[in-house]
Amino acid sequence: MMSSSPLLPPTPPSARRFAVPFLETDPLFDVRWGVLLLPLWWGLGVEQFVWPVIFLGVVVKLLYMQHLHVVVVRPLRWFALLLAAVLISALFITEPVRWLTYFRNLGAFTAGFLVLLIVTNRARNWPAIERLLDVALLAVIVAGGVGFLAAAGLWRPDFQSLAGRVLPEAITQTSYGRAIALRTVGQWSWFAGLGLYYRLNSFFLFSNHFSSVLVYAIPFLFYKIGRVRGWRRALVILGILLLIIDLIYTTGRVALLSLLAGAAYFALFHAPRRRAIQILSAIALAIALWLAALSAAGEFVSASERPGVVGGVVDAFEGFVFARGSGSYTSRFGVYQATIEGFLQRPLFGWGTERDVEGLDLPAGSHSEYFAALYRQGLLGLVALLGLLGSVWWATRPPREPATLPQVTFLRYGRWFFVTTLINSVLNDPGVDTTTYVLLWLFIALLVATAQLIDRQSHDRFTRTD
Repeated sequence: MMSSSPLLPPTPPSARRFAVPFLETDPLFDVRWGVLLLPLWWGLGVEQFVWPVIFLGVVVKLLYMQHLHVVVVRPLRWFALLLAAVLISALFITEPVRWLTYFRNLGAFTAGFLVLLIVTNRARNWPAIERLLDVALLAVIVAGGVGFLAAAGLWRPDFQSLAGRVLPEAITQTSYGRAIALRTVGQWSWFAGLGLYYRLNSFFLFSNHFSSVLVYAIPFLFYKIGRVRGWRRALVILGILLLIIDLIYTTGRVALLSLLAGAAYFALFHAPRRRAIQILSAIALAIALWLAALSAAGEFVSASERPGVVGGVVDAFEGFVFARGSGSYTSRFGVYQATIEGFLQRPLFGWGTERDVEGLDLPAGSHSEYFAALYRQGLLGLVALLGLLGSVWWATRPPREPATLPQVTFLRYGRWFFVTTLINSVLNDPGVDTTTYVLLWLFIALLVATAQLIDRQSHDRFTRTD
């Protein structure tokens, strides 16, 4: 299923001790430090631009170290097709102002492609995969800690970034440019049941992207609970609670439901029976409490007008949908309608990027990864995206044997993560925020690398037996 390439001899410990960072170190070292420095990139205002630059340099070093020999897994081929669709769609951009958002999207896709290439070529043993996973989770927990401080009112930074000082005014006046120029970790908002509250976005452009990253990381933190003991397990549990609190204060309803749906899938198909019962019970309780709170706070339909159980369910559902007011619901579905209409005008290669539509606050071709591909890159883009996701699903399938190895357990928790991702992307577009997209594909790349490792181990056992 996977191609392979010869490995270079390991670097002697003495040479590693005196290696110059980013020049003589292993490419995975560079990736780890690039991710750990996320707070610095955010403070400088360059986190939307720095990832393709860092990873391109890492790939150049990787090609040199491996003498131009690389592993090309099937998801990489589909990703290359998606990048080709993005490049072709640039020919159909009609508004000069939209070149900024085009290059933003291109940078995110390029960074995702490069991190998949790097990890699948260099993370060829389990300690390397675990170290990179720990770094990614630590970065999310640090972002969660900053969010928690902001939600508690203890620290809410508000300053102009270095990038904001040098960007042209025409860029900083856009919503995207303002998010880069002005560094904040949240903004005041209103939500049924919470009232006026400080809605978190932490190190990410918008709250929906922060909520997406939180639900990407939570399944892997549950995996880590079974891998550590003592005080380390207590820290992991605290990390999960921290991210759940942050998730509440992002009010990311789609992200929350995606996480619960992924947990249900994991509990039914991949968790031990006792844990499955526990997870399903927790899911049922969480949904009941969430809907009950929104139903109690909802002001859109009176319960007396709809008596009985059905009426209560309808009230709870409407309270959930309209918890931020009717404007959010109307805006989103207006965007989806405009997106489909725009796709019908250019069905093959799309418009290149999202576009403003008269009468809508949000641009067409946004707020859904699938609709975004359809609108921006047409049918070619959607086919490439679905092929990419399908190839990842197939490449990361857990073995059928019992999960006696941590690698197998990791792939099983990866199913929780990936189902969550697929559902969350229906109403969210991770590609709008480059950092979100990089973390998404870093987690995916670790799953693909783990599947490669299991395949090699199985092949080696079969060879020795034969």
